Amino acid sequence: MSKNNDHVVKKIWRKPISAICAMLLMIFVLVAMCAYLIIPDNTTNANRQIIEKALSFPGTTQDYLLVDRGLRATPKENISYILKGSVDRYQFIPYDSFHYESGEISIRHSETLRSITSTSEPSVKKMTHWAGTDIYGRDVLSRLVLGLRVSILVGFLAVVVSLLVGVLVGSVGGYYGGYVDKMIMLIINTSWSIPTLLLAFAIIIALGKGIVVIVLAVGLTMWVDVARIVRGQVMQIKEELFVQASRTLGIKSPLVIWRHVIPNLVGTITVMGAANFATAILVEAGLSFLGLGVQPPTPSLGNMLQEGYAFATGGFVYLAFFPIITIMILVLCFNLLGTTLRDIYDVKTVANE
Repeated sequence: MSKNNDHVVKKIWRKPISAICAMLLMIFVLVAMCAYLIIPDNTTNANRQIIEKALSFPGTTQDYLLVDRGLRATPKENISYILKGSVDRYQFIPYDSFHYESGEISIRHSETLRSITSTSEPSVKKMTHWAGTDIYGRDVLSRLVLGLRVSILVGFLAVVVSLLVGVLVGSVGGYYGGYVDKMIMLIINTSWSIPTLLLAFAIIIALGKGIVVIVLAVGLTMWVDVARIVRGQVMQIKEELFVQASRTLGIKSPLVIWRHVIPNLVGTITVMGAANFATAILVEAGLSFLGLGVQPPTPSLGNMLQEGYAFATGGFVYLAFFPIITIMILVLCFNLLGTTLRDIYDVKTVANE
């Protein structure tokens, strides 16, 4: 039987490790949701390229001239700003010193001198690149936060897909048994035999690239585990007296499954959801690293690692360190939280055959 949600939450907070994991995940989700409101580069996809500052190490501080490009920025109170950021209204030009006179700006930077025209005197801004810049001069911290958003979004949607398919298939097979169960087990075992990444490759190649396809590809590689465990749980639940009584009263099987069987799978579904979330993040990162996942300039933890991999091995270790440590923390938190939930709900990890 499922336990009260408040009771589960209290148990999670009483365990230091699970409490820390839950707090970190809540912080990550909050930061991801408010990304464009807090990151230094609030342009769409944090794609402000300042080539002069490419491969700047973490902690680099630079003074910039902000030259108006004549574009209209999206207001911060607009929902579009929160979701997509804004156009880059200003051209950011690093400088050591500058002089403005008669519509012309003379700029000195790193022993080089250049001149540009401007109808108004430019403003100045000092920025610190806390996580450095990448090979295109983009702020790594900004792209890391947006990559975190993509990973969490893809992971969440992929988990929903895997749970919907897995619970549906597993509950039908476990409840009806017989030839239906044999057919479903054949499908499950066949899917089980296909390596996860190969199946994801096949789906992406067949349907094309894009966020929706990535969600489907990742979700449809994880439903098998859910289906097997749900099937085993349903085979036990359907023998309970309350289910037998419902069937005796003539209630149709789909209604029995929906009202009496699935509510008793809340613990199993919650545990599998946490475990699948960690898997989804790893699979998405792997696909993006191989060029089959989220496509640039949209940042994801995987394609950030792929873009900076060659330079990371050449001395710019931070380009790989920050995406890797973010992925590691996310996966570790979900795995530890899943273990805690499994202990609380007392969910068996091996499905009945």
